[in-house]
Amino acid sequence: REIHRIPCFVPDALVGWGITNESKKIMGTKADGSLKYTVADTHHTHASYKDGNYDGRYAWINDKINSRIGRIRLDYFVCDKITQLPNVQGFHGIFPDKRDPVDEKINYTTRVFCGGEFAIPMPNTGSEDSSKYRSMFSCVDAESMEVRWQVLIDGNCDLVATSYDGKLAATNQYNTEMGAHYEDMMASERDACLFYNVGRIEAAIKAGKFITLENSKVPVVDGRKTDGKDSEFTRYIPVPKNPHGLNTSSDGKYFIAAGKLSPTCTIIATAKLDDLFDDKLKDPRDAVVGEPELGLGPLHTTYDGRGNAYTTLFIDSQVVKWNVEEAVRAYTGEKVNYIKQKLDVQYQPGHNHASLTETRE
Repeated sequence: REIHRIPCFVPDALVGWGITNESKKIMGTKADGSLKYTVADTHHTHASYKDGNYDGRYAWINDKINSRIGRIRLDYFVCDKITQLPNVQGFHGIFPDKRDPVDEKINYTTRVFCGGEFAIPMPNTGSEDSSKYRSMFSCVDAESMEVRWQVLIDGNCDLVATSYDGKLAATNQYNTEMGAHYEDMMASERDACLFYNVGRIEAAIKAGKFITLENSKVPVVDGRKTDGKDSEFTRYIPVPKNPHGLNTSSDGKYFIAAGKLSPTCTIIATAKLDDLFDDKLKDPRDAVVGEPELGLGPLHTTYDGRGNAYTTLFIDSQVVKWNVEEAVRAYTGEKVNYIKQKLDVQYQPGHNHASLTETRE
């Protein structure tokens, strides 16, 4: 039973969305007054936080096909703003920060991060030279809904996650090979989980150390590797292969990246990421504390607050329950059975989520 529908990107005659002048103004129109877009491809609704818990202010949802992000006011359950991202063709994952990472006195969501999935020429001249293709990671202001900044990166963004202290955003990257064909995109056994240091990015922009692209005035910093070395803004942690889902554990201790074309998930310790950005770790893989083998086609992970994770297996048509700390111990060589249960389902599962499991509560 449908309880309530909130139209955002496409017309809805039931409530007059896309028909009234007020809704047309939010959706965007052409010079003749007709709607600029009448189709959309929505993904990944996420709500705003206060100190790591949902605060009921906003939710955001993306339109992947048209590179738009919409905001829903949760007091009225209506879409009140829609923003189009520049320099981006298609973005998949979004996630808000759980508190402001720059001002410790602001303990609520002030940013929403958007991972650009499909690489395009930068600037977009229509070139078919794939060596000029890049992706873009964007930060949108939660209140104004303007794009604050973007980061030029290697690889194609999939899902996005954030740390509980607000200091880090992250996205799984596939096609770190920067290939233009399937066989090139799947050539490497490892791609990356890419972390962004929000404070460093915003300090550089405040100091005027940024560029702009094409007709956009949005500040852009360079997060690409140069001669195999990470930039000051980003760290690429190699993970198996074409990773998809990325979810922060309920206790904030781990980022868990699902392998998709590997039967594994990768457990990355949040506590080690400061050392990674300060170049105190010899190898980015030193931040990895577990890599449990779960089954074929792991896509997304949720939690139960009792130490267990639940990962969907798209190819095996299963959901697997496994213990996170036991998987960490197994990574050190301890003999422990971290898999607790595998449940068959009659379809190929992708997204899963249990209530409040990406909050402190």
